[in-house]
Amino acid sequence: MTAALFTARGIRRTFGPTVALADAEITLYPGEVHAIMGENGSGKSTLLSILSGALEPDEGQLTYKGQGLSRLTSASARDQGIAVVQQEPQLSPDLTVAENILLGRLPTRLGRIDWPRVYARAGEVLAELDLDLDPLSKVSTLSIGRRQMVEIAKGIADAPNVLLLDEATSSLDEADTNRLFALVDRLKARGTAIAFVSHRMSEVTERADRATVLRDGHYIGTTRIDETDEHSLVAMMVGRDLKSYWHKVPVEPGEDLLTLTGVSRNTLSDLNMRLRSGEIIGLAGLVGSGRSALLRTIAGVRPASTGEVRLNGTPVQITSPGQARRLGIGYVPEDRKAEGLVMGWSLLQNASLSKLGQSGPFAMITRAFDRAAYTHGAEGLGIKTHTPEQAVSELSGGNQQKVVIARELATGPRLLLLDEPTRGVDVGAKEDIYAQISTLVQGGMGLIIASSELQELMGVCDRILVLFQGRIVAEIPAAEATEQSLAYWASGAHEIADTAPQPEQI
Repeated sequence: MTAALFTARGIRRTFGPTVALADAEITLYPGEVHAIMGENGSGKSTLLSILSGALEPDEGQLTYKGQGLSRLTSASARDQGIAVVQQEPQLSPDLTVAENILLGRLPTRLGRIDWPRVYARAGEVLAELDLDLDPLSKVSTLSIGRRQMVEIAKGIADAPNVLLLDEATSSLDEADTNRLFALVDRLKARGTAIAFVSHRMSEVTERADRATVLRDGHYIGTTRIDETDEHSLVAMMVGRDLKSYWHKVPVEPGEDLLTLTGVSRNTLSDLNMRLRSGEIIGLAGLVGSGRSALLRTIAGVRPASTGEVRLNGTPVQITSPGQARRLGIGYVPEDRKAEGLVMGWSLLQNASLSKLGQSGPFAMITRAFDRAAYTHGAEGLGIKTHTPEQAVSELSGGNQQKVVIARELATGPRLLLLDEPTRGVDVGAKEDIYAQISTLVQGGMGLIIASSELQELMGVCDRILVLFQGRIVAEIPAAEATEQSLAYWASGAHEIADTAPQPEQI
């Protein structure tokens, strides 16, 4: 039997009175893809931080290549061939792609940085990812997904023996996710041990050889993927049996709630769509296809330059997010930390932000005002916190996302726009969000959801619009959609096929 490459046993780590890990363990073998699973707060990221040397355990033993490690730091881990890719890109935005990939280990010649070697090596790493990205581009000009790909490139630049991926696909579209896992397959064939954290069950069941499950900081077990199923893995993670996961309930749509006719702006071109009350429309497409841009246009963040927008049959010009809220439109942005939350503020304060904008310029911000907004918006979302006055920076990703949703629901919208609503959210929190979506649509609300997770769109939505290069190229009933059909339209394959099927009438 192949000897273990990297093991952790009896790992305990506390942060003040909080026990992040109680008795965690994991064993990684060469040429193995190993999933680390658990709900938010289970200790997954803490375990990866310890394996990568970013944190020291309070107790426990790390063994690498058969040798005990008395102390592991980020620098010594990298020197020994242990690389980590963080969920949030650790990049310098003002530097180029090439500089970020090789930061801290830029090749030199005669005491100076050897720039030709820098760009050549960066190009090789990008090619390994099959990524068409200019090494001279400034990182600040890149999308969230592209930045994550640069973070991955940085992680593999030194050809590591162990690669640790912490939610590396959470901001990637389908194409970039496939690029990453094609790389994982190549690294696996070379004998690299890969451990990854993911909340996407399909990634675990399709890509991993084994999975280790943590719950509340405790080691629950390790299982071979070919000897288990999704139901068993979820039960291990949450300690209970989940109900119908998507919470999809048939709802008879009502009157037209939103109609777009010939809407264009910059990358968006001649968009036509209609949404009825009690209906959920999904937006599918690759990064840059226009999914997020369309939601921002409807929300007034980037107003339309041409075309007509109607709400409840009445033409409107939406020129700002504040106006959109007053018209009954709620918007949950893609990047919750940068656009959705004030991280140093409490749950109460964050939940009242959108409500304050509806209350006039002279509204008083009081604890009662905050609490009323929070209570109204948070009902049914199951936010887990010690106290509503806790800073949102201390919450898990799932609870942070629930706070952003609660903030928008506090205004009582008729139309809710959700951009990647479950990105970086664990399976239990996802179920809470899906249950709330079901409740909202049964109450007559209309929703538009942009998501990179095709299964999510098929499970939650009534219809799915596929965008390609700023245009709606297909409309498919969710009940008839497949991942293959959605990927066909999203990839632009219809434009090069000799006999491409025509998009359905929108």
